Amino acid sequence: MKWDEVRKCFPSQWVIIEAINAITKENRRIIEEVSVVDVFLNDSKNAMKKYLLLHKKNRMRELYVIHTSCNHLNIEIIPRINL
Repeated sequence: MKWDEVRKCFPSQWVIIEAINAITKENRRIIEEVSVVDVFLNDSKNAMKKYLLLHKKNRMRELYVIHTSCNHLNIEIIPRINL
């Protein structure tokens, strides 16, 4: 599913999405296709709680919490610093 389709299906809602098809370009994730994992109507706290549970179960999944009012997926990669 494309981000524009997600926005049309779930207007003004918080969603947890999983990147299905994505590439990295210049410190940004370019996500071409997503799967909607869960939807939360005006409830960012519960969306984050669910995200954390899912992430804890499987850290390999590329999951994001985002509000569908965002026109574009703008995901910056922040390098990890291991101390």
